Amino acid sequence: MFALCKVGVFRGENLLKYAFPGGHPMTSRRLEHFWQVLGEDEVYREGRVVLLEPVMAGEAQLLAFHTRDYVEFVRKASETGSGYLDYGDTPAFPGVFEAALHSAGSTLKGLDMVMRGEIDHVFNPMGGLHHARRDRGGGFCVFNDAALVIVTAKQSYHVDRVLYVDIDVHHGDGVFYELYDDPAVLIADIHENGRFLYPGTGFEFETGEGRAKGTKLNIPLSPGAGDKEFKEAFNRVIKFAEDARPDLIVLQAGADGLRGDPLAHLQYSEEAHRHAASFLHVLSHESCGGRIVAMGGGGYSIENCSKAWMAVVRVLTGI
Repeated sequence: MFALCKVGVFRGENLLKYAFPGGHPMTSRRLEHFWQVLGEDEVYREGRVVLLEPVMAGEAQLLAFHTRDYVEFVRKASETGSGYLDYGDTPAFPGVFEAALHSAGSTLKGLDMVMRGEIDHVFNPMGGLHHARRDRGGGFCVFNDAALVIVTAKQSYHVDRVLYVDIDVHHGDGVFYELYDDPAVLIADIHENGRFLYPGTGFEFETGEGRAKGTKLNIPLSPGAGDKEFKEAFNRVIKFAEDARPDLIVLQAGADGLRGDPLAHLQYSEEAHRHAASFLHVLSHESCGGRIVAMGGGGYSIENCSKAWMAVVRVLTGI
């Protein structure tokens, strides 16, 4: 039914610049290996994937979510190339401001292309930086492109209901809590239990507040959980998502829940990503004209990133 879907995938040198120095786990090799595997896959050879050049976000676009003081803080830290953008996980380096602008700008460009019908679905492997808050960075994340896409979709494209699904091993606190009281943003987040893993958040009793009560779903999993437990958890997401009746779907497809990731303890295979993307792909065509913006998120095993992200891209092309 979806055999003719075209998926835009961002690829370019400017995304490789979002990589922290000194042996930091957020390395450009994650993207390089993914792009190599993508180029050898049938979905690329058969023209189902369109490669998109990264673009920079403008300051006005950033201010849809982030505070002006924080944007200026990042700009100055980028000029000096020293210090941290959070409490010790996210170091500044020369050019970090421009690198982060390319990550955010590319995801926002993908949103624009999807909303205008120029492409069916889009994937930014250097997107999904879901820990950054409005006024600070966190967890390797400088500007929160996931939250920017959600806010921009509502403000600039008059989207009424956004479904955000986050399957990164780490709870997407920067999206979840900053939009906790927004009834138009439906959030489902499957992650490793915060008692064992950064950022230590994402509890089941947190379901939104005020008019947004019931629009947020946290599903923490115990260390060692694998595909079976993921699929059981995702059954709850399916019911939640179907009831949401979204006008846009945003997927954070972090690969750090796969077995062997050096920073976490879950045991998925890429089947978890295939399973999640398959449902969301069908739902997007049933509910919102196929509008999906997907992002790579975390993942610190190079091979696992390629496996998980290729599973998502292949599903979105209709395979």
